[in-house]
Parts: sequence; C-alpha cells; structure tokens
Amino acid sequence: MKIRLSEYPSRNTIFHHSYTNNFEAIADLEEIDHEVQEDRYHILWNEQWFDGIHISAVEITTAKGVDFYYESSIERIGFFFCLNGKINLYDASKTNHLLSIHQNKQYISIGQPGTLVINVVENATYIYIQLTESYFKKITNREFTHLAKFEQDGIAPEINLWLKSLSSHRYHGRMKRIFLESKIFELIIFYLHKRNVPSLFLKEDDVRKIMLAKQLVENNLQRPSSLIELSRQAGINDFKLKKGFKALTGHTVFGYLYKLRMEKAHYLLLQEKKTVNEVAFLVGYKNAQHFITAFKKKYEISPGSLNKN
Repeated sequence: MKIRLSEYPSRNTIFHHSYTNNFEAIADLEEIDHEVQEDRYHILWNEQWFDGIHISAVEITTAKGVDFYYESSIERIGFFFCLNGKINLYDASKTNHLLSIHQNKQYISIGQPGTLVINVVENATYIYIQLTESYFKKITNREFTHLAKFEQDGIAPEINLWLKSLSSHRYHGRMKRIFLESKIFELIIFYLHKRNVPSLFLKEDDVRKIMLAKQLVENNLQRPSSLIELSRQAGINDFKLKKGFKALTGHTVFGYLYKLRMEKAHYLLLQEKKTVNEVAFLVGYKNAQHFITAFKKKYEISPGSLNKN
C-alpha cells in the first residue's frame, strides 16, 4: 500500500510513503507531520493511521494555483471534506475534468483511485479519511456499495461539528486511538443512516428548516426551547418537525438535546476538570441532582468520580 504526491507535469516527488497492509500500526497509532516549502506552494500535511484507517489533514497555500499528481494503490472508501478553497480533479493526463470540490462541500469515493491530477485553486484546506475495504466490512458486515456516493454534496451541520471535534481533542496514545476510532464509527453510522432515511415525506425546504431547528438546539443547551417554540423559530409546524427530526437525525428533539448535554458534560468533567455543579449549570440543568441522575443513566458512572479520575 502506497501514496505518492508529485509535481505535475514534472513528476518531481513531493511525498512518498509505503504502508503496511491495512494500515496496521506498530504503536497505538502512527502519526507524521510533513511540511513542503517551494516557490509556488507551501504544504502542511498531518497524517495519522492505524488498522484500517488513514486520516489526512492538509493545508495548501499557493498564489496562482498549482497542479499535483496523486498516486495511490489503496482499495478504499474515501471521505473528502473541503474546508476552504477549491480543488479540481482530473484524470492522469489532465484531459478529462472529473469534478470540482468547493468550500464546505464533501465527496465520497469508492474503490481504487489509481492516479489523479489535483488542481488547487489558490489556498485550500481539506480533511481526507480513508477506510480500507476489509475494515469497512469488519465493522459493518456490508460492502462498500451500502454507502451512497455524494458528489459536491454540502457538509451537513452534524458533520461540521464532527470535523471540529476531530481536531480539537486533547487525547494522546491509546486514548487518542480509541477516540479517533469512535469518531470513525460515528461517521459510518451517519452515512449509513443517511442512505436509509425515508425522506419521501420531506420537501427540500422542510429539511432546511429541520436542520435550522437542529442548530438552534445545539446553540441553546442552557435554555432550550419547547417543541412549539422551536417549530415557530424554524418556521415549520411542530408535527412535521417532530417526525422529520427523528427521520433525519435518528433522535427525538429532546433525545438529541440530552445526547449533546451529556457529551459536553463528559468533556468538561474529563478534560477541563470542572466541578459537577459548574457542569450541571453549563449544560442547562438547574438542579445538580437531576444532572447527576441523567449522567449516570448515560455513562453508568457518577460525574463526580469521572471528574476526580
């Protein structure tokens, strides 16, 4: 298994690495930072990998645009998230334009990529996650084709949050590997669920309004709105909001609120070592005992003991 990045058309090698079968790691996970500074471009590239998973975070700076030649021998499913800029993909001879990926867009590719020409327009930042076929089958007991292929699909709000959490954690070693794999599980579940969502009863405008309601829930953990208030704020009737929210997210409105509160509370206790009373207030509980009961139900551990550990 190998990845090679070269200048196009000269094919001068910028980066080349061979990986063990299925990205197997010697330690808990392997991680390398690369920096390439040339007259026409500057590349910062962080890559992490372990058994079946490869994660790249890449930032490319260029004044006039630049072409790269990308080669890969990995049979994989790839999740490409463009966070900034614009990237064009061409075939190996640059005679056939395959697609353009813009800021806040995603692309899912399946199978063997072979060789591509990557045209970076000015500055670009992206995250590219590869899962090997054997890993995907092991986790889901399904073929690659069970994931839909989204060309130039917008990055969903929940995936935006997912991407932020991927880069803002403070874990190391074994804990970092456990955290990253748990995030990969979330990613797979999201896209498998998206493929199977029965959306026939929802119009595009309904979906937009439900996603607005979802953002309102995320932004108001301390003072959440009632279902009626939330539907009024989003401009959709409460029945359609209730049914559509469940279909699109897999949670009821208040089930989703509970999930977000507990995840934030877990982070504040474990990472920032805040007191139980502080955390209860920050996630919207007026009564600390009610928070403790809810936290125990979610994690089967008291928040106080997590804080101490």
